[in-house]
Amino acid sequence: MNAYLIPLLLLLAAVVLACCFPSATGQYMVRVYLRLAGFRSRHLLLEQGELAFLEGGQGSSVLLIHGFGGDGSASWGRVMAGLIRRHHVLVPDLLWFGRSHAAGEPSLMAQADALEALIRARITGPVQLVGLSYGGFVALELARRLPQQVSQLVIMASPGMVYTPEDQQDLLLRAQVASAAQLFVPDDPQGVARMMAMVGSPLARAPQFLLKDVWQFYYRDRAPQLRALMQELATRQQQHLERYSLPLAMPVAVIWGSQDEIFPLDIGQRLALLLDAPLITIDGGTHVLPVVFAVQTLTALQDILQGRSPQV
Repeated sequence: MNAYLIPLLLLLAAVVLACCFPSATGQYMVRVYLRLAGFRSRHLLLEQGELAFLEGGQGSSVLLIHGFGGDGSASWGRVMAGLIRRHHVLVPDLLWFGRSHAAGEPSLMAQADALEALIRARITGPVQLVGLSYGGFVALELARRLPQQVSQLVIMASPGMVYTPEDQQDLLLRAQVASAAQLFVPDDPQGVARMMAMVGSPLARAPQFLLKDVWQFYYRDRAPQLRALMQELATRQQQHLERYSLPLAMPVAVIWGSQDEIFPLDIGQRLALLLDAPLITIDGGTHVLPVVFAVQTLTALQDILQGRSPQV
């Protein structure tokens, strides 16, 4: 009897945890999946904090930088599990996201400082950078700082130096919010639903209890730092654009979803034209390409990172 009772009790406990703490349980399941795929959880001590990251695989080094929301594993899970077969893959949680934290002032430069320290600590040769949304700005800064080490830059759903005040105003009108911080740092579960609808995530249709759990798990306790990050990016937009308008020293590729509601495809087209870079468009793709369109995103990245013409 006990042989059947123990597994049943374990299953019941798992169901209770999943119902009471769905976000934490989901994150745990993703990390178990990634550990089985070959990733290990690591931490890098910084002067004023700690950077959490996942690392695995052998071969050419690839650094995947997530966007504004979630963390590294939530953003890149299935994609990183596919890349580990041919590459040495590093996936950090940006500062003030996931398990990373810092005592300093939240800023784009602080993010780049932390990831530059990670590159110097864990990568001895060339590195290929992949930046999603907000992570694309961080990747651009790293490419500026380390032109001899960054061998390739992939910008995914990130407007870079072509983003204009008109683009920003159009986004706010589409989302019906007063500021980018109001959209990307939700104040409540309804704000989570609005953001998920804009980025094209199925979570937009999730029940209220799940939206509340997502808000509590990812946003409630770190909202001041996340708002400061978004505000810093907005107030220093012109300085950032001027800094990133200089020519890049490495090959660049651009990946975009055809149905991106945050940064519509025409922004990606302008960016690719300015950078003289190939534009890989994922048909039907939304803003969260590695999450909702993981197979297509992985295929595109594998082709780019291995020097093949993308077939998406």
